[in-house]
Amino acid sequence: MKVIIIGGGAAGLSAATRLRRLNENVEIVIFEKSDELGTATCGLTYYLSGEVTRAELSGPTPEFMKQRYNIDVRLNSEIDTVDRENKTVTILNRPPEYYDKLIITVGGLQLRPDIEGVLGDNIFTINDLASIERIKDYIQDMSPARTLIVGGGAVGIEAAEALNLLKTEVSIVEASSHVLPMLDYDMAATLHNHLREKGINLYLNQKVISFGETKATLSNGRTLDYDMAIVATGVSPEIKIPVMADLKVGKRGGLIVNKFMQTSDKDIYAAGDVIEIPSQVCNEKMRLPQAGLAVKEARIAAEHISGLKSEFEGALGATACKVCKYTAAAVGCNEKTLIENNIAYHKFNMYDYSHASYFPGAELMLFKLLFAPDGRLLGAQGIGRDGIDKRIDILSAYMSRNSKVSALTAAEICYAPPYSSGKDAINNLGSMAESLNDGQVKFAFFDEIDWSNQTGETMLIDVRSPEQFKDGHLPNAINIPLEAIRKNLDSIPHEKKVILYCNFGYGAYNAACILANRGFDNIYMLSGSMHLYEEITEDQNHSAADKNFGEIVK
Repeated sequence: MKVIIIGGGAAGLSAATRLRRLNENVEIVIFEKSDELGTATCGLTYYLSGEVTRAELSGPTPEFMKQRYNIDVRLNSEIDTVDRENKTVTILNRPPEYYDKLIITVGGLQLRPDIEGVLGDNIFTINDLASIERIKDYIQDMSPARTLIVGGGAVGIEAAEALNLLKTEVSIVEASSHVLPMLDYDMAATLHNHLREKGINLYLNQKVISFGETKATLSNGRTLDYDMAIVATGVSPEIKIPVMADLKVGKRGGLIVNKFMQTSDKDIYAAGDVIEIPSQVCNEKMRLPQAGLAVKEARIAAEHISGLKSEFEGALGATACKVCKYTAAAVGCNEKTLIENNIAYHKFNMYDYSHASYFPGAELMLFKLLFAPDGRLLGAQGIGRDGIDKRIDILSAYMSRNSKVSALTAAEICYAPPYSSGKDAINNLGSMAESLNDGQVKFAFFDEIDWSNQTGETMLIDVRSPEQFKDGHLPNAINIPLEAIRKNLDSIPHEKKVILYCNFGYGAYNAACILANRGFDNIYMLSGSMHLYEEITEDQNHSAADKNFGEIVK
């Protein structure tokens, strides 16, 4: 049997090596259109910043693949035609090659959007090592002082940090209300503030509509001076081969595959950034450009070709991104996706510490948990300086088992003061979710409250100490310290919505439990309490300046 693999990235190499381990006799040929094999593309921005070297990102050589695995790798070999009827592929000016099975792992590309001037010599994309070399050469030759990043996804954020480390003034222009689309706005607000603290400018809800030689014009009329720009508006599937092979493509532009990674042609498989896969949460097809998933998908294809009964069960979309000193991570669906798919959900924000608060180095973490009314986990998001990836990984493992929030309460987490707390953040997320589902607590959210014009229908109670209240409090709040709640029950009405808050939520939770046990059914906790309120209002104050600029221009 002869298997041809188109694409020499992570998925292509994974499929090839798995095939070889399962079958010593199969003939395996990899065609890669570039001169790079197995480049760790997820690390390209770290090569740009100088944190890793080119050698550390470079994959194996064709000679190594031949000697170690007896796999034939042909670089600089772009497929010109795919003949499904005769089961052949052709490279320009070379004879066709027959295949028994074909695996497409061509990945995706960062394409330049249709923007006037986007093809300028000082405007770049990030796709491979060669693209990074072009950027590095430009920086060395031209010493750009101002860099414009178009797109606030993971690549845009990482590129912004890299160029910030290289001492250029960096601005990010993002079309949506926040960076990192896997997050919801209430989570991303803290990251916005952190990026600004690092000297990175943010222009949200804006698009670049044209590039001049040294100025870019935004959709609100503002012009930004720049010396160099990087376009990072998202990766699109490389569709040349799927189109020439007349294979079925989904609504998101990726190849449609079944649970064995077969395309609409049973002898042609696909894996990696070029395909669409089902979500385990909402069952919709989605595209997830992620090396970990690409490797798993490729392994399934290789095993099915080899006669094993492996199946791909879908993805949860677990992902993480380094945002300067913070980590942002998420798994499952965010609110936008749940709403689009008409999935009912509960939610709350919660702060906790990365390990025992008394042990040095404990960092504050912010989480958001999304779950169904029956308790099934639907999604989670987290940001913080430490401990975030660990907790999101744990939540991902529970979600893959279709677990409910009660499983989090009972979860056994490795404990020692430098690593966790006696009751870990995972346990606290579970118990809070159970309390919400049981009706013991209810939440109010920042965007549900008219902070500029609160009416008599709502009472906002600060349960911190008088000293803390005096140092600063939320608009129109009154102060009833937690320790005085039981003595002031007559001051708390039953007929209006009462919202409790403290710094991070612990005191408000205890106060809510007291009042619930005293017969109050109108008590709400402010999700994320005062700390999240301050993060969101700080971000919105910055964004308001840009909005007002646009209104003045118009």
